[in-house]
Amino acid sequence: MKKISKKRLGVVALAAGVLMSTAILSGCGNGSGSKQAEKDKTITVLVESGSPAEKIANSTAEEFKKETGYEVVVDSVPYSGMYDKVSTEVKSKSAAHDVVSLDVLWLSAFENALTPLNEVVDKDITSDFLPTLKEGGTLNDNLLGLPMWINSKVLIYRKDLFDDETNKMEFNKKFGHDLKVPTTWDEYRECAEFFTKDDVYGTAVFGMASGDTVCSFLDHASQAGAEHLVLGKDNEVLVDQKPYVDALQYLCDLYKDGYVPEETLSIASTEAQEMFNNGKLAMQLNWSHQYPAAYELNKDNVGVAPMIGGSAGVAATTGPWYQCVMKNSENQDAAIEYLKFMYNNNEKYMTEGSLKIAGRTSVYEKYESQPGDEHLGAVLETLDNPYSQNRPATPYWTEIEEVLAKAVQSALSEKATPKEALKEAKAEIEAIIE
Repeated sequence: MKKISKKRLGVVALAAGVLMSTAILSGCGNGSGSKQAEKDKTITVLVESGSPAEKIANSTAEEFKKETGYEVVVDSVPYSGMYDKVSTEVKSKSAAHDVVSLDVLWLSAFENALTPLNEVVDKDITSDFLPTLKEGGTLNDNLLGLPMWINSKVLIYRKDLFDDETNKMEFNKKFGHDLKVPTTWDEYRECAEFFTKDDVYGTAVFGMASGDTVCSFLDHASQAGAEHLVLGKDNEVLVDQKPYVDALQYLCDLYKDGYVPEETLSIASTEAQEMFNNGKLAMQLNWSHQYPAAYELNKDNVGVAPMIGGSAGVAATTGPWYQCVMKNSENQDAAIEYLKFMYNNNEKYMTEGSLKIAGRTSVYEKYESQPGDEHLGAVLETLDNPYSQNRPATPYWTEIEEVLAKAVQSALSEKATPKEALKEAKAEIEAIIE
């Protein structure tokens, strides 16, 4: 595995070309001219309520005002309402927000409403992006946002169970080799089998009808060699191909053999984390931000490692967020300056954010050795593999995700074989995108 080079975490110089004119920034004058100047000295930023983005936007607003003279108005909306709010704004061809925080899954839908950043963002900035971030934020050769954070699944496990001498002896006796933290599908399955005892399950499979379940399924499809997720370069639907069938079969086998909870069809990331924290799971493949929370509860007995690998090696699908500038914003220069300012302050997602994930390689490398932040190194290793990738950039993702969640549930409940469920899913997805 190639080593990600160390990069100095520094302040990126703000380009002089993006500064507003002195007259606008000073806001001098009286009457209607003064009112317009005051209006021009305000930018509005859309963030998800209750997220680290809201906290960091508020904590940095005063500093940005001191540097630029611009007041930052933070508009916070629940995740479930953010897409609709931006969509309404786009349809009205107006810009109630200058800067919007977007899940990578939404970029394709809003591509034409976002300002391309190619001419104002150089390699000094993009060279510190974590793996897959530049690809995820670029559509039709246009970089549409600067990253806030990226997330992926990692392996979170009970150190006390793996370190127990009796377990080591019994595992060796059963399988003929030493017990260790698993790195492959076969090793993971063995550990799941071994630790399923005494009211504890070896692991969990996400089976709820949700995006978590789809993302977990695609993790394993990537590990089995899916070079493009769901859709090929020409929008060919790929989900009935061998990597996808193998991945779904692997999950079904864990469920059928009883190594995961009986209530699997109602489990996703939050439910798995709760079961792990309550001592009901020996391992979980969950979003990396779940590790710091588990560590705080039981720091001596919780460990973390990179994602497991299938026939194509270690891989995971990613969950990045970007800050973007609305093309209809009347404050383009200030909005771009704000994006750069927030990128320079990306470390605050580690020091102030509850999830303890960020968007810069240098930030991950700075904190990965800190107690309780070991998940960062696990993410770096996971993402630094060729099959770790983003979900497809398509405006139809919401509908596609629903189809795939139904297919996973159908196979887990044995209403159809994995091959049958995915063949049906392919036909439904083709109807959606045609």
